[in-house]
Amino acid sequence: MTPYPNNTLPLQGITVIELGTIIAGPFAGSLLAEMGATVIKIEQPIVGDGLRQSGPKINGIPIWWGIASRNKKCISLNLKNPLGIDVFKQLIQKADVLIENYRPGVLDKLGIGSSTLHALVPKLIILSISGYGQDGSYATKPGFGKIAEGLSGIVPLTGHPNEPPLYTGFSLADASSGLYGSFMINMLLLDNDRKDIHIDLALYEPLLEMLAFQFYSSSSAPIRQGTNNPHGWGISENSIAYPAFQSIDNHWFLIKLDPKSRFTLSNQFNLFTDMHLGNAIRDWSASNTTKEIFSLLGKLGIEASIVQNGETLASNPYFKSRGDVIQANHPSLGQFPVPGFFPKLERSNQNTSFRAPQIGEDNAFVFKEFLNLDDHQYQLLINQQVI
Repeated sequence: MTPYPNNTLPLQGITVIELGTIIAGPFAGSLLAEMGATVIKIEQPIVGDGLRQSGPKINGIPIWWGIASRNKKCISLNLKNPLGIDVFKQLIQKADVLIENYRPGVLDKLGIGSSTLHALVPKLIILSISGYGQDGSYATKPGFGKIAEGLSGIVPLTGHPNEPPLYTGFSLADASSGLYGSFMINMLLLDNDRKDIHIDLALYEPLLEMLAFQFYSSSSAPIRQGTNNPHGWGISENSIAYPAFQSIDNHWFLIKLDPKSRFTLSNQFNLFTDMHLGNAIRDWSASNTTKEIFSLLGKLGIEASIVQNGETLASNPYFKSRGDVIQANHPSLGQFPVPGFFPKLERSNQNTSFRAPQIGEDNAFVFKEFLNLDDHQYQLLINQQVI
């Protein structure tokens, strides 16, 4: 890794206003914050972001929220109040980027649509993530991550031919949209002559692009080939599979079965053909420990991998040594594992591993120090329930 000049982060000096909620917008904001941007997250007073109520908690503190907000300044601001809109416009005039994932038309109704904001800040980059995009006949429909995955074409890839298609077990469309959005923002920040930039990103679009091959299938609709087909519809013949087996000590592992490994294992288990190879591996693995299994597979030169889960990831020395999993130190919750920061970049340790601020916890800093409101103006926002 090449040290970054002066131990700074690459987006230091960039200010981002985040109006995103739940996952897609906030994930884009998190990626920018971890690269050094000052990300000011705006929440509704009292209610806050729905992510505060999502996922597992430790002593009432949501872990997901503490990771999503860990490097952001979190403020409350009532955008239905005219004074709140005025304050928002003041914030925007100090910003380089706005991230929002409201339904199309909402910001226009509030008087802070893209044309209004670009009149204030022509170089402002606006990222709008929505279910169906900013235009088209579906634009005003409510959109959600799992609906977007269905639209993208990814859902039919998983499952067996005679069973219903399956979606992935995490927010794939939201995370992919946040990743694409942050990538576009970074590219556009390089253009000093930019003007009136509005990125229109539908939740399903990143996955649709990743599945480009689906447009070039045969005239008939492709049929699911089962979850152990690693290439989906990407190759004509499924000559390679990655089935999962379980050891006697209850660990799952994936093994690569290609023609070479099938031949090797068939010889190992004294099989005349590889027709019953799957059953032979299943019986063998069920009577051996993970250590014994990987010892033999290693000697045979066969590729395999433990199927990791949250518990094993958190305790595995390899992931700790890479910094993929780090320990958060919380004043009341103690120590617990959280994801590290990616991609790897040698830099000063400016990122916070975990932070779960209360609604409006950073109000005083942002409004008084960043926006330079005096005590009277700040108190007025409180009195009028703007923050």
